[in-house]
Amino acid sequence: MSSPPNHTIDLRVISCLGVELETAFLTHFLAHYTALGVPAANIHLILNAGRADAPELDAAEAVLAAHGAAQPHRWIAPYTSDAMWAERRALQMRVARPGDWILNADADEHHAYPDTPAAIARYCERKGYNAVQGVMIDRLAADGTLAPVAAKPALAAQFPIAAEVAVALFGRRRSSLDGTVKLMMHRGDVLPSRGGHNPWGEGAAPRFLAGARLATFPSIEDPAIRLRFPFRVDHYNWTAGRQASLERRLATPGVSTAGRAFGTQVLDYLARHGRIRPEDVVLGLARPPAAGWRRLMLGMRLAVRLRHRFLHLGPAKTGSAPTRP
Repeated sequence: MSSPPNHTIDLRVISCLGVELETAFLTHFLAHYTALGVPAANIHLILNAGRADAPELDAAEAVLAAHGAAQPHRWIAPYTSDAMWAERRALQMRVARPGDWILNADADEHHAYPDTPAAIARYCERKGYNAVQGVMIDRLAADGTLAPVAAKPALAAQFPIAAEVAVALFGRRRSSLDGTVKLMMHRGDVLPSRGGHNPWGEGAAPRFLAGARLATFPSIEDPAIRLRFPFRVDHYNWTAGRQASLERRLATPGVSTAGRAFGTQVLDYLARHGRIRPEDVVLGLARPPAAGWRRLMLGMRLAVRLRHRFLHLGPAKTGSAPTRP
C-alpha cells in the first residue's frame, strides 16, 4: 500500500465491543478518540454478542448512529481472541485506504500520545516508519475496587490512579512482555496480530518508530520506565465487569494458553483481595511526559543498530526483533 506524495493523513479507529459486558465504555470511547482528532465517521466497530437477539446490539448501534460513527459490523459468535482479531483484520482490509493510519484500541483502552496522532503519523511518514508501539498502563479506582463504569465523569476521573499492574503484580517478564505492549497506530497495510501487541506476519513489513519491538528492550520491563514512556495505552480493565469477563473467556473453548494462565492468575488474586490493592503495584503519573519523544525514539533506534553491530549481525532490520542479549 503506497501513498501519493503530499497526501492527507486520514486516521481511523478499529475496535470490537462485546455488547453484553462493555457497552458502558462506548460513549467514553467515542469521546476520547474524537478528541484525539479522529472523525466520528472513521470510527469502525465490530459489535460482538453470543446471540443475534441480544438487546444490547440495538442499543450500541443507536449510540454509534447518534455520534455519527461508521455503520458497525455485527459478529454473532462466542468470543475468542483469535476470532476477534481475525474479524478486526478483515474489517481493516475492507475500510483502510492507501495512506490511512489505523489506531487499534480495545473498548476499554484510551491511547495517550505525546503529540496529536496526525502529527505523529506525519512524522513517521517523513522518516519512513509505519508502526508505533506503546506500553499498557492500568487505571484504577482510588482504592483499587472494581467499580462500575458510570456515564459521567470521564473515565480518567473515575479511575484516577495510573499503575503498573501486569509487570509489577503478576510477574510478566521477558518471556511474556509482548503482552504488556500494544501496537497503537500503524499504516493501513500493517495488520495487527492476536492481542494487538505486534504486527501480523501477513501484513506489510513493520518499520518500528522505536527501531524494534518494544518487548525486546530490557528497560521496558522496568515499571518506573513504563510509567514514563511517552506512548501509552490507559487500560480501564479493573472495573466491575472484569471478573465476569475473565470467567466467561476462560470458559470459552479456544482460549489461548497465555490468556488462560494470565486470567487464572488474575482471578486467584481477586479471590484473595477483591480488588487491586494500590500498595501491591507501582503507581505513576496520570499522564506520561510528552517532551523529548523524538529524541527518545532516536536513541532507541540507535541502540538497536549498535546492538546488531556488537553482535555481528550486520545492519539492523527494523521489521524483525533483534536477538536478545
